[in-house]
Amino acid sequence: MVRTDSREQKLDAFIKPIQTVSSVDRLQQATSLADSQPMEASIKDKEMELPSCGSQQKKRPVRLTSVLTLQEEIRQNMHKNLREMFQFHKFVGSVNREFSLMQHQTKLYLVNTSKLSCELFYQLMIFDFGNYGKLRLAEPAPIHDLAMLALDLEESGWSEADGPKDDLAKYIVDFLKSKAEMLSDYFSMEIDQEGNLCTLPLLLEHYTPNMEGLPMFVLRLATEVNWDEEKNCFHTFCRETSEFYSFKNSMFPDTSDSTEGSQGEEESTQNSWKWTVEHVLFSAFRNFLFPPKTFAENSSILQIANLPDLYKVFERC
Repeated sequence: MVRTDSREQKLDAFIKPIQTVSSVDRLQQATSLADSQPMEASIKDKEMELPSCGSQQKKRPVRLTSVLTLQEEIRQNMHKNLREMFQFHKFVGSVNREFSLMQHQTKLYLVNTSKLSCELFYQLMIFDFGNYGKLRLAEPAPIHDLAMLALDLEESGWSEADGPKDDLAKYIVDFLKSKAEMLSDYFSMEIDQEGNLCTLPLLLEHYTPNMEGLPMFVLRLATEVNWDEEKNCFHTFCRETSEFYSFKNSMFPDTSDSTEGSQGEEESTQNSWKWTVEHVLFSAFRNFLFPPKTFAENSSILQIANLPDLYKVFERC
């Protein structure tokens, strides 16, 4: 068990590892678009646009009753003991890309990093509503091409009864273009007149979503968001976005079968995702997450050891 001050910082928090292969590069390697040029959808780190709540500007106040209600629902559904545990936890290490270990007082916990990150990004969407920064794509991504990629996936559930994929893709472009003003104003998602996606919301510093999930994200915005009622619209939109942004195994390449010549790349990849988990996600869990009561019941957080109990075991030996 780690017995140190939960407030102390490690030196490696200030040294971000270099990620050798981005999720966008792997999207381009894994897919190709017929009759079109390869899609360039990488994020320009130097063109991240900061939100309006920067040091020289005030945060835009939210007065929409629907958003304020969603914020209050998060507060009311918070598990107070879990909130305290995350505020004063000590990160122990990553078991794998899905689970991590953390300590609070004398107890050791196994936590589902993916589930926690999904809830974190939903809450960031709700509490920073209308004040996100922007992640600008290196080149605008055609929504039509993204929709076609998504419809080719088994996950989309497309069948011939749904009609031609090209017609559905054109509908998705027209539909999202009709929502472009709202998407830009509330969610920092810019769509140009040609139907290209230009920006994504910047929800957390040093964190970029897995671009391999961008096609399904675009498809689900058109099909799974309730656009008819304000509160449900914002709720379902933020849920879909948080699922897209959540930390997943596929965010970093699997290098388990790497050859001796690529051992350096494997080590760099491992350092990159582990750094992201510890210094980006768990730091955000500490500062921003209001753990819902369901986390105490759905195995998202499991106590696996208690120091006094271990002492009792040793005493019997």
